[in-house]
Amino acid sequence: MELIISGALPPHSVAGETAVHLEKTATLLRRLFEYATPHIHPADPDQTGCTPYEAWLVQHYQFAPAPGQAPCAALAPILVPEAQNTEPVWLFQLAHFGLSNSGAHMLTASDIAVTEQESLALYESAVDIFTDTPFTLTGHTRQGWTVAVPDGFNLPSLSPTLIASADLAHVWPQEDAFKPLRRLLSELQIAWHHHPVNEVRRDRQMPLINGGWLFGGATPAQLTAPSTTMPIVIRELEAAHRQRQWGHWLALLPAVEQTLTLELAAALKTQSGGNPVTMPVSLILTGDDRWITLTLEPTPALLKWLPGQRKQWKQWWSQ
Repeated sequence: MELIISGALPPHSVAGETAVHLEKTATLLRRLFEYATPHIHPADPDQTGCTPYEAWLVQHYQFAPAPGQAPCAALAPILVPEAQNTEPVWLFQLAHFGLSNSGAHMLTASDIAVTEQESLALYESAVDIFTDTPFTLTGHTRQGWTVAVPDGFNLPSLSPTLIASADLAHVWPQEDAFKPLRRLLSELQIAWHHHPVNEVRRDRQMPLINGGWLFGGATPAQLTAPSTTMPIVIRELEAAHRQRQWGHWLALLPAVEQTLTLELAAALKTQSGGNPVTMPVSLILTGDDRWITLTLEPTPALLKWLPGQRKQWKQWWSQ
């Protein structure tokens, strides 16, 4: 059994304090940490162009990059599996751009709870705007809009989730080659300012949908279908981790514990067939620049707990 908890590894600056709270409030996680064997996988976002969870996902699909192609380029064809096998896939995901005391920032479609109905309405209004640009809208999917880009277009691919953690001044494409893209984003922002979708959002005091982020560039042919099923992904901690809301992150640990307990119990009931010896468990934790795979071999009474030598989990927790 394989599970992923995204946003589960805090940075070194708060690792010690969060470990103290975790020991007191997350008994199951602490026991898993104490008895599992850790394997650390570096995933520097400056090299991958995406979050460690997304880097794990790209590895899961055995992405074969072209020279100079970052792992993030594979996210678009992974998210749009129905895309044609030989064509590069570029995905445009809706977003909110705003200003704060720390500078310009972006909230992802997930952050601002974009509905499929809102996306479809904005897609219809964007078709004419795209017509006067080098870019072409080619389809609407649940994960975003597919876009055909001009020949020679070589935007460094960065995932929206990674961008949402950054100061936009450091990641916004400034080169002359990307002027058409910047112009397109500006026109969309103007056109959508009083769009009915955003008027409803104003009334509800929700962030406006005033732009989007383009990423991708790889083809489905560069991926290999995974030989194993997709793990269960527990994402409750992800937003709080990205937004550095550590009090909220700690408050969410009991919910993560509950979800984890239910998933383990369900898997044990399904797979053990009444046998008290459980299946192997692999728990993947992701952070800012790494993921850690914790491996537990089959053992009696996984949920009761656990023979074997305890490990010094705080060593890898604080790295």
